[in-house]
Amino acid sequence: MEASESSGQGLLQPWESERSEEPFLPSIALSLINVTKRYGATPILDRLNLGLFQGEKVGLIGRNGAGKSTLFRLLSGDETPDEGEVIVTQGLRIARLSQEPHFATGASVRQALEAALADHAALLERHQAIHERLHGAKSSEEGRLLDELQSVEHQLERWGWDLTPRLKAAATTWGLDDLDAEVESLSGGWRKRVALAQAWLKEPDVLVLDEPTNHLDPDQVEKLEAWLQAYGGALLLITHDRHLLDGVVTRMLELEEGALRSYEGGYSDYLLERSDREFREARLTEHMQNRLRREMAWLRRGAKARTRKSKLRIQDVLDLKDEVGERTRLEIRQGLAFAAGGNRSDALIRAEGLRFAYPGAPELLEGLDVNLQRGMRIALLGPNGCGKSTLLKLLLGELEPNSGEVVRHPKLAATVISQGRGELDGTRSILDNLADRAALVDTGNGTVLAHVYLTRFGFPVDQQARSAATLSGGERNRLLLAKAMLSPADLLVLDEPTNDLDIPTLQNLEEALTGFGGTLLLVSHDRFFLDQVATHTLAWNGEGTPRWEWYEGPPSTVRTLREARAGEQAAARIEARPAPKSEAPRARKPGLSQKEQRRLAEVEGAMEDLHARLADLEVQLADPKAFLSAEAPGHRALKDRDAAKADLERLELEWLELEEKRSEG
Repeated sequence: MEASESSGQGLLQPWESERSEEPFLPSIALSLINVTKRYGATPILDRLNLGLFQGEKVGLIGRNGAGKSTLFRLLSGDETPDEGEVIVTQGLRIARLSQEPHFATGASVRQALEAALADHAALLERHQAIHERLHGAKSSEEGRLLDELQSVEHQLERWGWDLTPRLKAAATTWGLDDLDAEVESLSGGWRKRVALAQAWLKEPDVLVLDEPTNHLDPDQVEKLEAWLQAYGGALLLITHDRHLLDGVVTRMLELEEGALRSYEGGYSDYLLERSDREFREARLTEHMQNRLRREMAWLRRGAKARTRKSKLRIQDVLDLKDEVGERTRLEIRQGLAFAAGGNRSDALIRAEGLRFAYPGAPELLEGLDVNLQRGMRIALLGPNGCGKSTLLKLLLGELEPNSGEVVRHPKLAATVISQGRGELDGTRSILDNLADRAALVDTGNGTVLAHVYLTRFGFPVDQQARSAATLSGGERNRLLLAKAMLSPADLLVLDEPTNDLDIPTLQNLEEALTGFGGTLLLVSHDRFFLDQVATHTLAWNGEGTPRWEWYEGPPSTVRTLREARAGEQAAARIEARPAPKSEAPRARKPGLSQKEQRRLAEVEGAMEDLHARLADLEVQLADPKAFLSAEAPGHRALKDRDAAKADLERLELEWLELEEKRSEG
């Protein structure tokens, strides 16, 4: 909800100690003051305070279910707090992008973008209305209207006198080629592009984004990152994309148990600062536990509460016991591990000359050679539709190549988690999908009760009878990971394993994969995750031949290695090219050639015509009727004047060059 501008004195207190040495504090753009939100008896947000300063870029993270989406809905006005206030400073434009953006029923891409230009369209209408009011306006009103007209025209000079150029710029920036397509018929990635283009067009003062990289391919994520880096307004970014957080934000917020904790810097800075804080808290907890042991020993020796001093000490011991219990009531971080298979061969899969195309479609693979060896962790990198999932199916034998061959080790044991999560049986329960009615499962380090094993992956015992069909995306992903860790494998194939996982689970998964002794094939849009895990990269290059290129190193090194490789190839081509025959340079006569003399006369004539044209346009623009309507000639005259000035400047530079050359003759 919006409220009038507030001084926010009470709100600034949590940050005053951090910023007390700064001579100037930027004003608050958006704030939450003592906000509480409940679903049932337990508050998901508990007296939460948040201040987002103008020009500040803040990242928000937290476990799934911590309340990030609730916070977003409060900021969007879709929900209201049970207690406290949500305040957007009056006069600021705010744009919000939800995880699953919604559009008007039946709207085309063009109509969706035009809706984002409502402020621009309103300015054009107001400009026309002011001109109409000026005719016959009283002198007392005329001054006010002229002041407003100047303000409106100043904004229109920046935005333009026509909506079309801005709409085309948005479509080009976000790769929206088919403006007549119905938005709701598009895939999730294309709908996300349309929503980002809308936010981009609004040029907001405050931008709140909830998981903006979901469904985007790597090229679009890079465009998003570049935009957010250049963005000058206040940004609140809710995302699991740690690479994006590191590249964009200057402060991190962690939402945990209904409260926010602030860390200066990007995601990597947050990791360092949090690790340091956890170390200090662990030392404090250890100190308190030692003290508690001493005090409990005193109590066991038969301490009597006969005096006031003894009673107070006994109460202090009981309070200390409660506090230590609360501090150690932290979730035990379960060690996740994938078991390697028994195959000790170095060569697992060899593919030579692979070519493949679906019937009637362009070729996806053009003579690809791949050699998968034990211990490699390979990231497949490329945009949506380039054939990453198809390549996985070819290597696994689920598809046959049009030509070429794939040789697999005869005893190869592979575990696969596909993007569609089809490995789960939706008709069976969570527990049965894992253990197939068995009471015990073998983790590789011994047997454990199946329902106890599932609790490690966030499935409480009382929910394990639920049908797998009712699971969310993140829950399906966690269940498949739990199954995969029970099956020893030589080859682990994971297609988008990070989808819908929160950051703590991602960190655990990274550790499990880097400790895996087999071979890993990995497809993911999470760049930070890939860089942490991958040792090699198979990258798609739309301009290369062949399209797929092999690199030693994680995806972050591909661009540098590709440029270096292209430079080496270019140098080799130059060296192989025969040297041209040397010819003595011909002496050139000073002054202008006949062709240049003719060109000088043409330039002077064109300059005279442009001066006359500009004079005519200035007369048109001085006419009070030039801007009475959107179709009035003044708008066209403005564009023609700008074009004529640009042409004149270009001709003047050419004239100067020719005149200098003539003076040398």
